[in-house]
This record gives sequence, structure tokens and C-alpha cells, in this order.
Amino acid sequence: MTYKSKESIVAILFLLPSFIGVTVFYIIPYIICFIESLFTGGQFVGLGNYIDLFSNYSFTLALKNTAIFTLTAIPLLMVISFLIALFLNSFKKLSSFFRSALLIPVVIPVASLIVVWQVFFEDYGAVNGLLNVVGLESIEFFNSPFSMVMIIIIFVWKYCGFCVILFTAGLANIPDAYVESARLDGANAFTIVTRIKIPNIVPTIFFVFLMELIYSFKIYREVFALFGDYPNEHVYFMQNFVNNNYYNLNYPRLSAASIILSVFIIAILLVFFKFERKRSHLE
Repeated sequence: MTYKSKESIVAILFLLPSFIGVTVFYIIPYIICFIESLFTGGQFVGLGNYIDLFSNYSFTLALKNTAIFTLTAIPLLMVISFLIALFLNSFKKLSSFFRSALLIPVVIPVASLIVVWQVFFEDYGAVNGLLNVVGLESIEFFNSPFSMVMIIIIFVWKYCGFCVILFTAGLANIPDAYVESARLDGANAFTIVTRIKIPNIVPTIFFVFLMELIYSFKIYREVFALFGDYPNEHVYFMQNFVNNNYYNLNYPRLSAASIILSVFIIAILLVFFKFERKRSHLE
């Protein structure tokens, strides 16, 4: 047996436990979930469950709210965290302190965070108190369109520090010679950011987007803690729909909704993977 063959066998043996784990806990359950979505009451109905879902008001509402949250919260989080990272990159002596401070929301338990946000956003909370001071009417954050705004703020606040650390690391890897050369050529700060810094951290941007997309589907914990099983229609997400059908033992509808949600996530990831591959090819 050649040395290369031995290396291949060793590599396979090291990968085997992970492969078995992924197969048992992810691939097989996904296949079972897909098969379950094709049946109702033990009878094969094909795509009937999927068709019924799109005529279900709760499902379309959950899908709409999930899309609005994903398309709003993630870009907003990435822009804010990138701007903070640019600021910290200019003041490196202060960057370590602020990065540590921004990470605090990530490590604090969800229950503690919810108590803080309830103090801020309840009917007689701090935010409504400030609005009353300046002569404005109180806002029902827990039963109005502002519920979505509140969830977006919580998401951005919680994960901003994590994104800032990733962006700061990406910016730190850009050679100083690139920036100095651009300045000698007369480039202003905006040109340096858009033509040098952003193109050089595209892999970091892609990774941040991937991580935040995953985290965005975990926002259900905060929604559940703030609003319970049945929140108002402005923050009723796909996770609420799936969870409620699980409690109601409607497994065919639950399975079909889960498959649609996974396809939605995979489609977004494929678009960005294709963009990243195309950019790497051009380079």
C-alpha cells in the first residue's frame, strides 16, 4: 500500500464519525420529513400538502414575515457592524475594549435579555416614557407593526458584536500598502473603503452573511419569550407555524412547511455561493 493510500484511509477514518453523525441526525431525518410531507392520514397525496399550505393564511403570513425580517435585519446588521468595524480599525487602542463590550449580548442568557427588552418596550417602559416626555403618544410595541421593528432591533443589538469582530479581523488582514498607495494617488476615504477594503474582505462578508442567516432563524427564541406561542400577526414567523403544528400533531403540514423553509434557506445560500465562486473565478 502506497503512502498516499494510507493517508486517504486515515483521512476517511477521521471523517467517518462526523459523516455518521450528519447522516443519522440530519440526512435521514430530512428524508423521513420529506416522505411524511407526501402523506395525509396514511394516504399518499403527493404535493397536496404543499399546495394546501400556500392557501393557508397562517403559513403565507409566516412566510411573508420571515422574508421581511430576513431581508431587512441581515443587511441592516451587516452595514452597522461594518461601519463600527471601520471605526474601530482606525482606533486600534480602543478596539479590544469595544469588541469585548459588544460581545456581551451574545453571551448573556436569552431570559435575561428578554427582561431588559421588556423594561424598554412595555407599555409603561423606558421608550414610551421618553416619547411621553417629548409630547408623543405611547406605542404598543407588543401589539402593533412596531413589533417587527422591536425584533429587528433585538437581533441587530445581539449579534452586532460578533459581526464586528469578524469584520475587524478581515480589515486587519488588508495590507497597509494598499491603503497608502491609494492615498498617494489621491483617493479619498470613501474610495478607499469601496474600492480597496470592501473588495478585499468579500470572503469575510460572505461568511458573516452565512452566519447571520443561520442566526436569523434562531430569533424564534426571543419571539417566543416575548410573545408566547401565538404572537401578533406582525411577528408570526415560520418557526411559530412549525412549532404550533408540532403541538397540534399535524405532522404532514409540519413536514411540508419544514421542507419549504429548508428550500428557502438553501436557495439563498446557493445564490451567494454562486456569486462567491464567480468572483473567485474573475480574480
